[in-house]
Amino acid sequence: MPLRPFHGLGILQVVRTYVFPGLLALAVFSGLLHLSTQYQIVRAPMGALFLAFALAGPAAAVAAARVLPGSAVTWFGLALFAVGLAAGTLLPAALVVLPLLGVFLAYAGSRARLPERDAAAFWGWVFVWPALALMLIWNIFPSFFALWISLFDRFNFIGESRFVGLLNYEILWRDPLFWRALSNTFWYVVLTVPTGILLGTVVAVLLNERIRGLGLYRTIYFLPYITALTAAAAVWQWIYHPEFGFLNWLLGTPGLDWLHTPDGIFALALAPLGIQLNGFWAGPSVAFTAIMIMTVWHFLGYNVVILLAGLQSIPAQYYEAAELDGAGWWQMQRHITWPLLSPTTFFLAIIGLIGAFQVFTQVYVMTPTGGVLNDTLTVAMYLYNKGFRDSDFSYASALAVTMFVIILALTLVQRRVLERRVTYEH
Repeated sequence: MPLRPFHGLGILQVVRTYVFPGLLALAVFSGLLHLSTQYQIVRAPMGALFLAFALAGPAAAVAAARVLPGSAVTWFGLALFAVGLAAGTLLPAALVVLPLLGVFLAYAGSRARLPERDAAAFWGWVFVWPALALMLIWNIFPSFFALWISLFDRFNFIGESRFVGLLNYEILWRDPLFWRALSNTFWYVVLTVPTGILLGTVVAVLLNERIRGLGLYRTIYFLPYITALTAAAAVWQWIYHPEFGFLNWLLGTPGLDWLHTPDGIFALALAPLGIQLNGFWAGPSVAFTAIMIMTVWHFLGYNVVILLAGLQSIPAQYYEAAELDGAGWWQMQRHITWPLLSPTTFFLAIIGLIGAFQVFTQVYVMTPTGGVLNDTLTVAMYLYNKGFRDSDFSYASALAVTMFVIILALTLVQRRVLERRVTYEH
């Protein structure tokens, strides 16, 4: 019976490839943690984390010394790395780079005997880590910090606050204003995302035809998207003005206050038929519908550009073959364009849902108070009010965490349901 080959050398090579990237990651994390504590950026107990780094530093240095081609410079660098991580907050802020310096010294001592692949992996991570560090500082760490302060009572960065566990989430579950904001946001997502994709598809298909001045039309449709959202919202606020607005002049309805009419559009539409709808089933208010129209107009150009790129990636041979088989324009759009455009529409549906759930700017500019009866209040605007108006960052963080969970769950459901219908060209 032949002996099985021993793969220990291959495993050692793989481990050696990731030694320096691993040391580099530990050094960067330690530096960020050190600076956040020194300058009191994060007010949370860090003892367990510092203990973990203090234990991980020497352990990682010893493990690296066993697998790296050794030299005096390498061992000195690993010693600096271990001391820097083990010292933790005992070091002044100026020496926060000590672990990083140790990693580079260890690499310099081992470089001559490292394979080219290991050196490339190290320098790849060196150039990637600045961007990753910024992401950690501005996205990842604040997200976990928001989760942490949501467990406290009225955390406001000034006074003391006590740990209350999941109390903020219990209050949120019983908060009628939260459910009002969530229902408004639901209607916003349901009505703006499909409408934007549908209109964008129609315009993109028309612009994909061979017509004169095609570049000019594309520019016209894309101009609203490159306009600042605050400026666009202010212009539409004037368009909806009850006395001097362009829309009332065009429709001949002077005095109609579009942005201060809290009646639901479904209730208004069915009232002549004697059908009375109340609450959620009355639909979004006239004011919120007006904001939705502005939003669809503003983001239409983005959808058109993305869909045009998807249309132009469809091979022309499919249309030529269908035309030879006697297919009409509508049949080609139905059986060729729409199925092969489904990856693009799927992407827009995912991005649109995530963005729509975070709608804030245009709502805040056009209806700063959230509407007459909170009829334009969204979850993001409610979060802003709680955090920056009421200085209750604990409850605002609970809202943020809840919104994250909702968006994540809906995105996963959307992927599960819609991805089955996506047609990828092979």
